[in-house]
Amino acid sequence: MNHPTPASRLVGAEHCPHLRHKGMYVTTVTDPCEVEHCGGAYEATAYWCTVTQKGLGPDGQPVNRDACRAGTGRSCCAE
Repeated sequence: MNHPTPASRLVGAEHCPHLRHKGMYVTTVTDPCEVEHCGGAYEATAYWCTVTQKGLGPDGQPVNRDACRAGTGRSCCAE
């Protein structure tokens, strides 16, 4: 089944299409100061892969914004 990709400020076109986080399914307006002016703040967003339905991808590695993007060498991100 082909599902539309939910919108997100944290996950963009450069990321794996299987990367998800809870904020993608919440329809509230986020204060821009919380997202844009973090200044290196710890990111506590929990990500999961739609292929495995877990915090680990098909390659057994953790999923997150930095690891699940084009050019990282992960074979699962090329799908």
